[in-house]
Amino acid sequence: LAVPKNKDSNCPIIALDNGFSEGVDFEQGGVLAPMLTILHEVPEDVLFLGYTVTLMYLLNAINQLHPANYVIFENEYNIVHNNCATYILDLMKEVGLDYKDPNTATNIENYVGKSIASNDITVGKIRKAYLEENKGIYHKASFYVWNFAVGDEGMTRALVRSYMNKMVEE
Repeated sequence: LAVPKNKDSNCPIIALDNGFSEGVDFEQGGVLAPMLTILHEVPEDVLFLGYTVTLMYLLNAINQLHPANYVIFENEYNIVHNNCATYILDLMKEVGLDYKDPNTATNIENYVGKSIASNDITVGKIRKAYLEENKGIYHKASFYVWNFAVGDEGMTRALVRSYMNKMVEE
């Protein structure tokens, strides 16, 4: 979310996401794609990271990333390894926001992990993806014990952390 520094200006609030058009998902033949939305007010429950760039700098960063390269088709989508966070994390890198900074990483991990954990369908898909990757009986038993111990929010926070770490390595 990009919010103007000067609240009295006529500059727009810009929301960036890698998602579906309204009412469309993979089942309807949609693709995950970078989207820019102009908002008239700041939505509730938004994570602010306290990072500032000019609107021109942000738009240049968006153009540098070539948003078409971030379209994800259903057969390429993987909730654990190739998901909607890729575009946003790469955009953060492009504008110089250090999401590896421990405080920033923790804020992102907690906010996104909690948000994901509130959706039972997404939690089920994450659990299924983990179990498909770890097929052995020992791995499955370990996962269930771990998931029981940390809960769904702990599991989703671990997913966010591991994905951010993976993006740093690339």
